[in-house]
Amino acid sequence: MYTIYQGNTGSGKTTRIKKKYQQLAAEVGSEKILLFLNSARAVSKFREDLALNRSGNLSIFTYFGFINQELNRNWPAVEKKYSGQQQTIEPTFMNIETSHFLMSNYVDRYRKAKSYFLNIKARPVQIAVQLIDNLNLAAFNLLDLEELKTRLFSWCGDDEERQEYAQQSLDIMLTFRKFCLKYRLLDYSAAVTMFNDNLLFDSKYQNLLKNKYQYLLIDDLEKLIPAGQKLAIQLLKVGLEGYFAFNQNGGFNRFFGGDPAAAKQNFFPGAAEIIELKNNYTSSSLNSELAVDIKKVIKNRKANFITSKLFIAEIDSELRGEMLIKVAQQVVALLKKGVKSDQIAIVSPQIDKVLSFSLEKILTKNGYQLSNFNRSKRLIDIPFARALLILYLFYVDKTAAIGVSSLQQGLSLLLDLDPLRSYLLAREIAASGMRLIDLEQANLRTKIGFAASEKYDYLKDWLLEKKTEELAIQIFFQAVFSEVLAPLTPSQEDIFACRQMIESVARFQQTVENFHVSDQDLSERYLNMIYEGTLAAETIFKGQTKEPGVILASPYKFLFSPELKGIEYLFILDISSSDWLQSIAKELVNPYIYTEQWQQNQAWHDQLDQEIRLNQLSDFLISLIYKVKSGIYLADSFFNSSGREQEGPLYRWLNVRRD
Repeated sequence: MYTIYQGNTGSGKTTRIKKKYQQLAAEVGSEKILLFLNSARAVSKFREDLALNRSGNLSIFTYFGFINQELNRNWPAVEKKYSGQQQTIEPTFMNIETSHFLMSNYVDRYRKAKSYFLNIKARPVQIAVQLIDNLNLAAFNLLDLEELKTRLFSWCGDDEERQEYAQQSLDIMLTFRKFCLKYRLLDYSAAVTMFNDNLLFDSKYQNLLKNKYQYLLIDDLEKLIPAGQKLAIQLLKVGLEGYFAFNQNGGFNRFFGGDPAAAKQNFFPGAAEIIELKNNYTSSSLNSELAVDIKKVIKNRKANFITSKLFIAEIDSELRGEMLIKVAQQVVALLKKGVKSDQIAIVSPQIDKVLSFSLEKILTKNGYQLSNFNRSKRLIDIPFARALLILYLFYVDKTAAIGVSSLQQGLSLLLDLDPLRSYLLAREIAASGMRLIDLEQANLRTKIGFAASEKYDYLKDWLLEKKTEELAIQIFFQAVFSEVLAPLTPSQEDIFACRQMIESVARFQQTVENFHVSDQDLSERYLNMIYEGTLAAETIFKGQTKEPGVILASPYKFLFSPELKGIEYLFILDISSSDWLQSIAKELVNPYIYTEQWQQNQAWHDQLDQEIRLNQLSDFLISLIYKVKSGIYLADSFFNSSGREQEGPLYRWLNVRRD
């Protein structure tokens, strides 16, 4: 028996789930409730917002977090079913960085040895992302590798070059998967497959779940991948009572494996009750009317101008730079009237450097801040993590990878130096071949000051002492943090970054050592991974909070940020950009071919591609509109940042450039 709360963005679905959770926790205890949320950030925020008088263990997970835990806890049974014997004590769960690193290595190897992907200009790491997406999407939709092959070739049609690339993709994916399973290295796709093939339908395991939980709660059911939906169905079958939230306009997660159509088909017919949430707490009736109009005009693809009292003004310029200046000036005007900065959001399909720099410059000049939700925060961009890497490179005499700017920033932190004096020291170290110099010989002691000189001498001696110990990279990282960085009073973000560096390199070594390479080579591979742009250099902090300031985000980033409940004013930028209608298909991967809808049709053509693009645009805009309380500004320019005419159709639908 289960209940579904259905409503638009801002209708209170998450609030209903939260209240139901707290009510049930008070009645039976939190340990009897299993809750699925769509992201790690949502899990963290839900936990922080809970107000329970008493609680046991909190079983609040993403789907992937849950299956990782269950595979770990029940590994002996899984291993026995998979191999027929107990070969390994426990699996190794690869994080994103390690799986992308391994796959990019295979891509690079096959390109050099067999000239794979000859006319594809993407770098190995970019191709690796697409191949991993193929494996993930197949597993998320409960498809085996043979079915993956069938669908890839079906998508290629009669195009011989694409068929060749599909076969090359399969060769590398199969090699990658065999290697991972041989050493029990589980990425997302392998973990999902292992869980479903060897654990989910085991009667003993199902009895364990039945005895452990009484209730199943799911927020954002439309974003749950089909494999997650299968798990939910099994939990209902063994007797759990369910409460689910469903957003009828939340289909913008399709590219990442969500399948709203499958969720509706799987759960709506058997629901004991479907509660329609018609009120909206982040918008008004004007929003509902505008949402209906937008859905209609995008579906019909007609230049039928939409008007709404929510549209406060249109900001239209010939050049994009002029448009950005006008947008920033209007934002500053709202801020000076007393609107809080986090109640203003600027949304564009692509957050490029020109956009973020222009807005940030004008806002900063007027005493305000910009909170860029699309800013990529890498480990080496965190000062303490960067200092940790720099010290290791000096430790192993691999300083060629260090730039003068990075060294200057590291010295500023480690020696408590101002930018000018840290630059003088960094320049002299670089001039000596990136070796730690003698301050007396370089005549720098008086220039950088006594206190900084003393710290420099200590750091130099400390490194020389550590070189005699021949420490492995993760042990060296731990020594640097505890003996050098910890006394510098790091912030919570700094601590998280250093901890992630230490955990990351340990897991990386545990995984990659199966290549039978030396410790020295392992550390070099890890450093290359961080510096050369592998996705693993990105870091997400569980304790991360929203920066204060005017919000800048892409539609997806804005809608997937659980801390953003609603705003007063929305600026929709670049509405004549074709980026609003990007295809979900890339050279080597197409999420749609793994869905149930593809199985019924099995034909990919331009009309279907356009239909999917338009549905995604409609979902984006409607969900954005339901977040706005007071008004919307539409901004556009005739030319984009490259000086080219913009040809997207959205400006014809939203009342801009009518002449």
